[in-house]
Order: sequence, then structure tokens, then C-alpha cells
Amino acid sequence: MNVRELMTKNIVSARPDEHISQALGKMEKHRLHQLLVMTDSRLYGMLELKKIVSKNMDISSAKVENFATNVPNIDANASVESATQLLLSSALRAVPVTDGGDVVGIISESDIMKVAKQFVKPLNEPVDRIASEAEHITKDGNYGQIKRLIFDRNVSRVPIVDDGKVVGIVSTLEMIRMLRGKETMEVRGGTQEKAAREKIRMEETPATAMMRNAIIVPGSKAITDVIDLLRTNEEVIISGEGIKIVTHRDILELFPQAKQNGVHVQITGMQDESIDFKAKMDTTVTDFVKKISRMVNRMEYLVVHIEKMHKQSPKEKYSIRARFKSPEGFFVAHAWGWKPIDVIQEVFGNLEREVLNKHGKIRSDVKKSRAMRKAR
Repeated sequence: MNVRELMTKNIVSARPDEHISQALGKMEKHRLHQLLVMTDSRLYGMLELKKIVSKNMDISSAKVENFATNVPNIDANASVESATQLLLSSALRAVPVTDGGDVVGIISESDIMKVAKQFVKPLNEPVDRIASEAEHITKDGNYGQIKRLIFDRNVSRVPIVDDGKVVGIVSTLEMIRMLRGKETMEVRGGTQEKAAREKIRMEETPATAMMRNAIIVPGSKAITDVIDLLRTNEEVIISGEGIKIVTHRDILELFPQAKQNGVHVQITGMQDESIDFKAKMDTTVTDFVKKISRMVNRMEYLVVHIEKMHKQSPKEKYSIRARFKSPEGFFVAHAWGWKPIDVIQEVFGNLEREVLNKHGKIRSDVKKSRAMRKAR
């Protein structure tokens, strides 16, 4: 199967000279986190919703061309595996599809969910094994807190929790309403003092006023069933211990990876980094693989994703996430910080602690089983 067979052919796009408010209207109507920016059938760039909601701007006057970013594209005849790798390496939810230089469609994470079962192997394993801890706030939280989490923690959705249970979720799509409400206030005009009061009022909007219903399943649910849910939903909340979440990206990371020294290893997000940066990361990852391989029976694969946050700021913050699989199960960790080597070492340290905790539990379960057999 190639990209042409799976892509979305009906392209929703914006022009470079449109205002951000117009683009947001299209994103809200079609529930798009990323919007192609086009001049006729030629690609100008991509507008990313997460970057818009985290900024302070007048969306009624700001132009799309000032916020569109360059993005990679993929040929219509490329394989689904190639599209998956491009989505992972670029940290995008969707990429444009081209044929002879013209944009003919767009391929997204949700498009790939339609055929994910053909590529993912651990379909019948419990989904809890691949779920990640979710950044969340309580039902007393507000718009300002959600916005700060999106900016500081590089997330696109925030579960709303009451007494340890998820009661709803707010994603960047739900935040469009707030931005468009702000536009209405700005169009009315007024003094600088009035504008400041309006901004404070918006920041204090209760999270419960924005949230939508969350799809929640038990941790014992099979991965195959969760893939079905992700065909029409952005995320699935996993009930049980802690607040956990599974997204399209979690499933894409289960696609087969290229082998490296006997272990499937993939490091994404380093394409724009220096040779020295890449060398240090490669060394750190190799050392981690060697160390963990001595702690588990067999390390099957390791995925590391590196993403720069606040690229327009003088100082760039890094978000690094890693996942690996062994016969003992899946292990996931995520950390943020200004120094990438420190961040990845924190991620690997957390993974190592997870391994030690799981091994302790395994040994404890074995001892209990032996004791029960003796008691018989």
C-alpha cells in the first residue's frame, strides 16, 4: 500500500495573506491541528495550532504568512512505512503529499490508524503497557494553566481530573473558541486597561467550561481495540493507576524499526542539529542500550524523539521522550529542559528506575507463586 491510497484528497488550506482568525475558523470547523498554507497548488508552508495557542497575538490582524513554517513533504507513491517514519521524525501530525511538485493530498496520523494493525505486532497486549503519564490539571484549573502546560510541557491536550478520575479533556482545538472570543473583544476596541482586564478574565476561564468528553478504557484493554478507537479519536485515556494516555504517536512508535547492533533503534528530531550534537546523542543512546541490555533479558527496540520547543525564543527548550520494549514489557519516559544531554540522561535515568521497579515486582511475584505452591 502506498501513500496515494491512504491520503486525504480533499485539502483544506489557507492563503498566506489570510488573517490567523480566518485560518483558525477552518481549523475549528474541520478539527485540524495543522493547516496547509497554499498558493494555488504549490505549498507555502504549514500552520501549527499548538504554536498559535501558546502565543499572545491579535489574530484579527496577524497574517498566516508570518506564522507558517516550512515542512517536509512525501511523494504520493511512497510507502506507508516511509510516511510513518517522516511523521515521527518531523514531530508533525500530518504532512503534505506531492506528485510532480504539486500538492495532491495530505497524510495524517489518523489516516495511518486505518491500516496500523497491518504493521503493529503486539496487538493483543494490554494497552497499559504503552500508555504514558499525562500532564493534567484538576477541575478547578483554568485556561491559563492549560496554556502554560502546552507551552512548558510541549503537549497538545490536557486531561481534567476530579478526585483522581478524568472527567474531560481540553486540547488545542477546544482553545480556538477562547482565541476567537478574544478577537471579538479586540474588535470592540477599548482602553489598554480594559484589554488587560479582558485578558485576565480569559486566563481565568474554568477548564470545565472548555472541556469535551474523554474516551476512557481500562488498562487491560487490548492495543488492537484502542487502535480502533484512535481511528476517530485524538487520544484514549487509560484508567487505573495514575492518569495515563495513548495517542496516535504511541501507536506509530510500535511500527517496525531499522536494526542497529542487534537492537531496533530510532532517534528522531535531530535533522537540524550539529554533527557534534548528533555524536553526543548517539554515544549517550549507545551507552544506555548497553546498560539496559545487561538488566533485561532482551531489548527489542528503543525509540527516542527529540523536539525543540519555543524555536523563536532566544533560548530553546528541549522535549525528549523515549520508549523501549523487552520481554518484561514496555517502558516509557519523558522529560524537558534547556540542556539536551541533561534531559536525555534524566529520561534514561527514569527508564532505568522503571526497569528496577518492574524487576523487583517480578521477583516478588515469583516468590509469592513459589510460596503458594509449597503451601499446597
